[in-house]
This record gives sequence, C-alpha cells and structure tokens, in this order.
Amino acid sequence: MKKITVLTCLLALAATSAVVAQEKSDNGINPLSLRPVHESNVMYKLTLWRRLDLNEKANQPLFASGSEITKHLIDGVKAGVLEPYDNDSLATKITLEEFTKRMTKKFADGGLSKEEIEAGFGTEGASSEDDGWGGGGTATETTSQNSGNKPTATANTEGYELFAKDLYIIEIKEDWIFDKQRSRQYFDIQTITIKIPAEMSSEGLEIELASFKYKELESYFRLNPNCIWYNAANTAQHKNLADAFELRLFNGRIIKKSNALNKYLDQVYKSPKEGLQKSQQLEYELLEWENNLWEF
Repeated sequence: MKKITVLTCLLALAATSAVVAQEKSDNGINPLSLRPVHESNVMYKLTLWRRLDLNEKANQPLFASGSEITKHLIDGVKAGVLEPYDNDSLATKITLEEFTKRMTKKFADGGLSKEEIEAGFGTEGASSEDDGWGGGGTATETTSQNSGNKPTATANTEGYELFAKDLYIIEIKEDWIFDKQRSRQYFDIQTITIKIPAEMSSEGLEIELASFKYKELESYFRLNPNCIWYNAANTAQHKNLADAFELRLFNGRIIKKSNALNKYLDQVYKSPKEGLQKSQQLEYELLEWENNLWEF
C-alpha cells in the first residue's frame, strides 16, 4: 500500500513539474510580439485599436496604385503564404474558400446567368464602339479611368470579387507598453485586419474580411521588395512596408482601448463626435504619460 502511495506521489510530482515547465516555456513573452518585452518589465500596458482610412492623404503611400497593402495581403493568402483569421482574436483560421467567399460581392438582382457572364456582363472594362478618345462609346466612367492598368473583375453567377482598391479600411490592434527596464514606451502591433466598407459589402454593413498576425506580415513584407511605402517626395527612397510601420508612417485614429465591456469609443461616449474628441485626448494623454513619468 505504501509503495502504491509513493508511486502515486512521484507521478503527481512529475505531472506538476511538466505543467510548470509548460507554463515557463514561453518565458513570460507574448508570442505575437515582434520585439517582445518580458512581462516582469512591463510597468504599464494598454491595448489600442486604430482605424486607418487608406484614402486619407497621410495613408496614401500605403495604398499606391498597383502596390496597395490590401493587394499584398490578398496575394499572400491566395499564394498560401499568409494565414487569414476570422477576427483579431486569432482564435479561428479561415480557409481560402471562405476568404474568397467573403471577398465576393453579390449581385443585387439574383446574379447573372452563365450566358450573360460569357457575354461580358458583370465585368469592368467592357466597351463597345470607339468614341475617338481610345475608349468605347458606351463605356462607363470606371472603364475610362482604369483601362489598361486595372484587371477585370472575376464574375460568377452570384457576384464578383472585390478589388484591392475597394478595400480601403484596415484596423490595427496594438499594445502600448511602458518598459521599465529601458524606461521608454513601445507600440507593439499585434494584428492587422482588412475591413470591407459598407458600400462594398453585400449586407450593406462594414464587416471584417480577415485578420493577420503582424509578426508574420513583417517577415512577408521584408521578403517581398514590391511591398513598398510609396515616397512621392523622393521616388528613389521608397520604404518597405515593414519599415513604414516601424517608423509609424501612417495616421490611425484610436477607435477603442481595452475596457471591461469591450466597447468602442463611439459607444462609450454615445456619439461619433465625442468619440473622436476622446480619441485625440487619449493620444495626448499617452504622450504626456511618458514625458511626465520621471518628473519630480
């Protein structure tokens, strides 16, 4: 009986040791962090969500024609290089089929028949007679703007796949960390999410297309020389997208900070105007927090 008891204790001790070893395997490091700070050195942390409108002038270098950040992300998924997730919690991966389905905008009146698609309906770039200006006499406005440099839409019986240029909203989730060992703050980007704008969504609502781990995106950007932040002031000095995010070369309004109810600022302060004001106030508060920390 005593032998069984001793054996049981030894097995329990071994199991406990295994659990402890498993808990310490991450060494207090956030696996999503590109440059992690050990949790024992984190004096203060907030999680922030930022919304980037890529049509804004400050963000247009991320959205240069033919080199849109959304295009690179979509291409990475289709090539099997990037793993898309359902949302920024990164709890559920989505398949390429689901990703493509989310990118498909359904036709309003039940879709086109196979014969109509073969005839060219439902695709951009279609034109009829030459109007003397190098385009069709009945061409649409988008045809004259995009002919020769924009691929035609991929249509099926249900709808057509959205262009990268249609996806002009991305959302960044990041940790604002103060590292007490180095006495400085860090913006540690965790995920990047592509949003489908309401006007491009079949449901008429803004929805999420997919979320990505920024740590994986950083490697993907650096290995792809075509992933550039377009420098219009000096075209000899384009920057890689990874460097652009590192240097904070974007304008993203804070739309949410970590809170118990997981509400956006607009929801907390009851109106978009007050939410915008609080967003700006929060930016100043974070800046002053670091500057005033060591004052006596």
